[in-house]
Amino acid sequence: MQQGHDYVTKKGTIIPNEEVTTPATKPKSYAYCADTIYDENLIPKILGVDLLYHETTYLKDLHERAESRFHSTTHQAAAIAKLGNVKKLLIGHFSSKYELLDDFLTETKEVFEDTELAIEGMCYKI
Repeated sequence: MQQGHDYVTKKGTIIPNEEVTTPATKPKSYAYCADTIYDENLIPKILGVDLLYHETTYLKDLHERAESRFHSTTHQAAAIAKLGNVKKLLIGHFSSKYELLDDFLTETKEVFEDTELAIEGMCYKI
């Protein structure tokens, strides 16, 4: 029965597997992309994951700085999430030049709505 087969009693009665078991819940998937420049080659590796963590070191206006330092911006991380058809995006690895993080969330949601900030010590439901 553990392999999904029906059970046959000693008297020959067939007990269908679906009558005595419940389907397993679908496993959750997670992908982590950090310290990475915008790279669409990542998409096949993250395709359809439940939760994607992607760095957003800089806001969108500093895309040239991000590229020169092999990092990503808010819009770039969101684009990877969108192209990868992920369910939820978690952004982090913010440059220390920023004191507030609100703009990171606002900009990323312009491209990929289901986004949250990665805050140390927080738990996230997927």
